[in-house]
Amino acid sequence: MEDWIPLTYGKNCRLDPLATPNSGSHVERKYQDKKEKKEIEAGIATRTPFQRDKDRIIYSKAFRRLIHKTQVCFTGEMNEHIRTRLTHTLEVSQIARSIARQVHANEDLAEAIALGHDLGHTPFGHTGEKVLNDFLSGKDEGIKKKLLEKYEFDITEMKLHFKHNFQSVRILIELEEGYKDFKGLNLTCPVLEGILKHTKLESNGQPIVYEGINENGAFHLDQKFSCSLEGQIVALADEIAQVCHDIEDAIEGNYDSKEIICIQLQRLIGEFDINDLGENVDVKEMVATRQIKYFISCIIGQVISEAVIEIRKNMKDLNKSGLKAKYPLNKEIATDCVLDKDKLFQRLKEIENNFVINNYMIDRMNGKSSFVLRQIIKAYLTNPKQLPDHVLELYAEVCSVPTLKEMIRKICSVPANVRYFSKKDFEVHQAAIIKDRAFLRLMSDYVASMTDLYALQEYQKLYGGESI
Repeated sequence: MEDWIPLTYGKNCRLDPLATPNSGSHVERKYQDKKEKKEIEAGIATRTPFQRDKDRIIYSKAFRRLIHKTQVCFTGEMNEHIRTRLTHTLEVSQIARSIARQVHANEDLAEAIALGHDLGHTPFGHTGEKVLNDFLSGKDEGIKKKLLEKYEFDITEMKLHFKHNFQSVRILIELEEGYKDFKGLNLTCPVLEGILKHTKLESNGQPIVYEGINENGAFHLDQKFSCSLEGQIVALADEIAQVCHDIEDAIEGNYDSKEIICIQLQRLIGEFDINDLGENVDVKEMVATRQIKYFISCIIGQVISEAVIEIRKNMKDLNKSGLKAKYPLNKEIATDCVLDKDKLFQRLKEIENNFVINNYMIDRMNGKSSFVLRQIIKAYLTNPKQLPDHVLELYAEVCSVPTLKEMIRKICSVPANVRYFSKKDFEVHQAAIIKDRAFLRLMSDYVASMTDLYALQEYQKLYGGESI
């Protein structure tokens, strides 16, 4: 298959030597895809492997759920015009494609990575991620104490963690269903590896451990940055989209720090020569006349332009050295070092950190969402039967406790479900279920899969009746 990508304006441009090619051993899938193989052999394949990956991600259930997941603040109680995790994902995809096109990288690979990068996010954004990681790692002292008292179980000994980039990969290789011959979506390694490395592989300096991922050599976890130019571009695009659009949302959502943010943006105009913005621009007037989108657009455009210049420079230096296209790529071309040199972006990030994230409305919502998720987790740990059947049925398949596995084989239900143990047997083995790392991971999978509204409804059902 010839390695070129169509560009706009009716021109075609070959991939840069540093871009990830569409063919080679790196696009081989873990499981043979009979449909893909048949189309290639018949000469009727119309999609590159990375286009197939992109399509599978778009059609997944996890992708659809992003529409009701928080980006920065809970849209249901604040403003439905601000971004959700889905709209953020689409915007990251657009920025990544724009950068990839300008540096002649593989747009299809960049788009596939971008579309899948946040599939593993929890309800309520990074607050939910922290709640689940604190629970699994034992940092949540309240839940840790409850487990010690009720089950004589120290969860810290399990050395489990939760992080959304690892969870995204877990969804794509294990949890998504619908294909006859394999679990997950059977994606190519460059897509999965780019998703895994779009953000840090550690949490508070501690390495994240996920069974089935850390021991997979195809992810090259000895290298912290992505093994593809396109993966590095997506990580860059994610940062740009998050910082710039969070600021726009803070103004659109009328956060209580809106006035302070406007003052900070006004100062930016004096500090930087921003393309298409004159020195006499009045930010407050632009907000009043609903032109803030244009202001943010100019800023994003400049950040992207400066990033492209830096990436091209890095690529030129490497191309001069004679480095040819390969996967894995062990050179940093479009990593954080590109944005670290961008003074405009660093000022924007400072505004986001100080005046968007540290916000009265967001702090209140974060506190509420943390409480809701912790209570849901406590309910499931008190009585695992409160989990839905599909979770308990899946646990029956992956249970790792020998005595329990033997009892599961005797259950007269199809599929097997630990719910149908006798009351006495369930009480006797409940501690063993809770202590099983397979159960803890599946329970976390279920909580992480919830949308914001579903989590609130589940809390209401567990603690306050069926209606909300």
